[in-house]
Amino acid sequence: MRVSGSLQARPTRAAVSPSPLVRGAAASALVLALGGIDDPEPPLPAVVPPAAAARGAAGAAALCGPRTVPEGAACVPLPAPGAPLPEGGAAALSDPASARPAGAGTRSQAHEHIPRRPERPASAAAYTFPIGAPDGPPGFLLVEDAPAGAGTLPAAGFVAAIGAARPEPPSWLGGIDIAATRGERVAALRLEGQEGKAEVIFVGALSGITVATAHDVRDGDRVRRYVLLHGHLDRPGPGVVAGARLDAGDVVGYAGETGSPGLVRLRLEARQIREGARIEELDPKRITDAAVTVPCDLRNVLPLRQGASL
Repeated sequence: MRVSGSLQARPTRAAVSPSPLVRGAAASALVLALGGIDDPEPPLPAVVPPAAAARGAAGAAALCGPRTVPEGAACVPLPAPGAPLPEGGAAALSDPASARPAGAGTRSQAHEHIPRRPERPASAAAYTFPIGAPDGPPGFLLVEDAPAGAGTLPAAGFVAAIGAARPEPPSWLGGIDIAATRGERVAALRLEGQEGKAEVIFVGALSGITVATAHDVRDGDRVRRYVLLHGHLDRPGPGVVAGARLDAGDVVGYAGETGSPGLVRLRLEARQIREGARIEELDPKRITDAAVTVPCDLRNVLPLRQGASL
């Protein structure tokens, strides 16, 4: 029998199975899609405490806020990125009252400064100084370096005090200037908490003729090293050479005007030696480098006057 063309059976196409690679890719995509439906929020990162917190007075923790960094027992403030430092340096950011008045001197200001600890007295009357009467604090000067050719002043570099000596330093930032008479005796100090004798680590030209002494000071569970700079001396004391050991009251030197023509004074500055810095291995003139020492408020280390209390 003949089958018409319209009814003639057409060959059927066999079903083509997907390749194993295609099946695997599809299965993986399905698993990933289903697995992401109910994913919980990723956990917040754990807060990791610092390995070692800075320590404050008597071993208490020094809590440093934003834009400050721990430096031993203190928090050193940092200026805002790109912002100019105020008069008085970075310390003025946290203690504007301690800044040197505008126009008072051309001494470069430190970018770091360890401020007075709150438990230490604010008044100079509470402390003993290396110069002056034993029953009271000396007078303090506000010093201005005069520009060359200013009026009837003598040679360029002449310096003068603004006003009379006063009972409080105009600023504790970066050191103080103490009124003196030429040849007046400058005595070694035993700093608050000091262990052992002071060691002379530098004698030479820095702020005029300068004698620098190193002091080991107990602070809680550690010992810190401080440097006292005695500047503008007329001459060092007898036997005062690098390596000499001084007791409290020994003669460091005699007041003068070296490096300070026209004004007899004692420039006194305290600096804390950075942890890990070894003064003995450095050029002695680098003791004021910011990488080696940090300026410190003298009231943190000066010995208390008899009868004064915290």
